[in-house]
Amino acid sequence: MKTASISEPVKTGPPEAKVRDARFEDYEQIAALQERNGLASKPREEWEHLWTHNPEYRKVPNLPIGFVIEDAKGEVVGYTALIQLSYQFEGREVSATSGWGMAVDPPYRGLTNALIRRVVSPEASEFQVDASAKPNVARILDVVLVRRKVGGRIPAGDWDNASFWITNYRGFLRSAIKAKGLPGMLSYPAAGAMWLRDSLRGANSWAKRGQGHVEPCNGFDGRFDQFWEELKRAYPNRYLATRSREVLQWHFHYALAANKLWILTVGHGSRILAYSVFRRQDNPQLNLTRVRLIDFQVINGDNQLLVPMLAWALRKCQQEGIHMLEAYGFRSDKQNVIESLAPHRRPLPAWCFFYATHNKALKQKLENPDVWDPSHFDGDESL
Repeated sequence: MKTASISEPVKTGPPEAKVRDARFEDYEQIAALQERNGLASKPREEWEHLWTHNPEYRKVPNLPIGFVIEDAKGEVVGYTALIQLSYQFEGREVSATSGWGMAVDPPYRGLTNALIRRVVSPEASEFQVDASAKPNVARILDVVLVRRKVGGRIPAGDWDNASFWITNYRGFLRSAIKAKGLPGMLSYPAAGAMWLRDSLRGANSWAKRGQGHVEPCNGFDGRFDQFWEELKRAYPNRYLATRSREVLQWHFHYALAANKLWILTVGHGSRILAYSVFRRQDNPQLNLTRVRLIDFQVINGDNQLLVPMLAWALRKCQQEGIHMLEAYGFRSDKQNVIESLAPHRRPLPAWCFFYATHNKALKQKLENPDVWDPSHFDGDESL
């Protein structure tokens, strides 16, 4: 596929600033930009892995790996990645892209729209997804996507609130109190009170009843390719992010290597009937340790198979002293299972899942909530 560069000079904002395609040799400046703007950068090898080992990037090697804002001195003062993905829908593959790691220095933030326009471009892919939009970007997407009539907020899942379980009361309350700027000593009585309240309510008693046969896996073996083929046949009218073994291995490579991923399956013999993926998603600023349910897929529609998987993860969090287990954003039939078990909810800073497509026929179909099967596997959120 021959794709022209989609960078261009910017005529508004800071003098002589321009947006151009990102290059691998920009890494040092990009990492420095992210860090001075309060974002965690990836080590170079892990950052390059987003493309060099990405099965979808091999299909479109002429696409940019992202975009940078460059000032008059040639310094990188703004950045977003462009990560190649794909979806399956109605028997065909849909090309997709996602931004990642957007950062812009304060004097140049008026050019944020210029970066977003390049990500949300028909030249980038048929479908664009952002499943981790920060509040400032979410405000822009809320306006730009609707105004351009190319998309907006995903119509499925609650991406405003998160359901969770506390699995280490003292650690959780210590982090919560730190967030409010209160003395840490208050965490001890508060933890005791919250534990007592949850115990009296039987908040986690379901986990003892929800013990089914769950098999933890060390990686994604050949069974996952068979499962993916069966999943596509079972739900041809669902908009599914590609979950081939090769894509799963690429997506979760570094999380697996760092022992930050739990893969659980329920099956019959060598056949997987359902699987779930849990990932560490800590908040270092608050010293909060957290595990999040990233994905859950089931072939036969029995979403109750999620219950023993959540029970396994809950016990694992308790054993390892992790502060909380979190699950949100799934389609209603899956999220209803979670809501029936989770005792706590918290508001999120902003709606964080947006989509765009310039294909009018596809957009019309994606306005139907039942078409979607969203999770934290979509886009860049769990990369």
